[in-house]
Amino acid sequence: MKMGRRFLELEADVGFEVWADDLDSLFEEAALSMYEIMVDVEKVGRSTERSISISAPDIEMLLHHWLSELLFITDVEKIVFSDFDVKISGNDLEGRAWGEFIDVEKHNPKTEIKAVTYHKLSVREEGGIWRCTVVLDI
Repeated sequence: MKMGRRFLELEADVGFEVWADDLDSLFEEAALSMYEIMVDVEKVGRSTERSISISAPDIEMLLHHWLSELLFITDVEKIVFSDFDVKISGNDLEGRAWGEFIDVEKHNPKTEIKAVTYHKLSVREEGGIWRCTVVLDI
């Protein structure tokens, strides 16, 4: 399976481009990339699970809603995630995220993300590989 990411250099925001063999993996990799910007994900355990069900009018909005919902859970419940399972059918997403309550000493917080933006947001298939670009407001 081909997956990867690269982080984008932007003036006042942070962003990333992710690629994967399928759409489900793309959304999982995008979520992991977002959390890599926030904390040291290799130190985040799997003691807490959250399920997420969302719908959107198109695939870009679905990605935006997915990442925004994860960020909302982090802001409200103080949980950071390191593992994801996503199933997409049309414009509907069923996802699970595993993580744990944030521990400043253990997780080494890096960058606080305020929101997922619509700036440069894209999801596309190119030559059998799914790609997305996401910009985050910090």
